[in-house]
Amino acid sequence: DRNEPESGLASALQMRVAGRAVPAFRAKSPMGIASKISFPNRGKQTIAHFKFLKDMGMKKPDFLPDFGGPKKARLAAEWVENGFPDSGRAPSFTATIDGKPVQDDALQSAWEGVKGAASDFNAQPYDEETLERVVTFTVNGKQCNLKMTQEGKILSLQL
Repeated sequence: DRNEPESGLASALQMRVAGRAVPAFRAKSPMGIASKISFPNRGKQTIAHFKFLKDMGMKKPDFLPDFGGPKKARLAAEWVENGFPDSGRAPSFTATIDGKPVQDDALQSAWEGVKGAASDFNAQPYDEETLERVVTFTVNGKQCNLKMTQEGKILSLQL
């Protein structure tokens, strides 16, 4: 029982507090203690960032799939469907329509023709040197693409 003092060495180590004997108690096992430790990420998704491996010159083996591709394709589709918002753009963002650079006003008028017509978003693997990903898609049968960073910011758009 937990409230009974230990015999032997433990009873010899009893302490006196304010003139009263305080019994020594058996410590719980490490497993009992470990079960009470709270782990802040238990049950939550943990995100691993392995960019440092690329920085060290290591490459993903060919037999592994491109884990972020579908997520980046969905991110690109949302960005296009939402009208190319500034919040998704990288600071160096550029846009071209039929090979000609355009500014925001021309891009917004082009979006009117793209809205609801963009489909078949397909994220290519990251370029090992630039760490950029190309996402291809079609608008009314025309092949278009955008480049994005690993963080999901859009670097360029070609319509």
